[in-house]
Amino acid sequence: MSEAAVPGTTSGPADRLHAGDIVLDRAAHLVTVRGHALMLAMQEFRLLELLMANCDHVVSSSAILATLWGAEFHGDPGTIAVHVLRLRKKLERWPGASRHLRTVRGIGYVFDTEPVED
Repeated sequence: MSEAAVPGTTSGPADRLHAGDIVLDRAAHLVTVRGHALMLAMQEFRLLELLMANCDHVVSSSAILATLWGAEFHGDPGTIAVHVLRLRKKLERWPGASRHLRTVRGIGYVFDTEPVED
């Protein structure tokens, strides 16, 4: 992960992921929704970063586990679902951002650039 941005510097386009009103700034290790900063745990940030970097593509649960916890992870695969749930709760605080994280049953997760309608 990137260290915090050096004062007086700006992050470039490669350092930022945008999806609608959600911005993930890798250099500043900051996520904002409609300009409001979210407080994310390290793994929540990394999970959101992985999903946003692969917008509109399914990221398999095994790829998420390997990327975030390492290939030798022997814990509960439900760990991913817990982190996704926490992310959803944090994103839902801001209207219009609650449906970006979609579960693809039996496969993995997708970050939809356009929120899924009910």
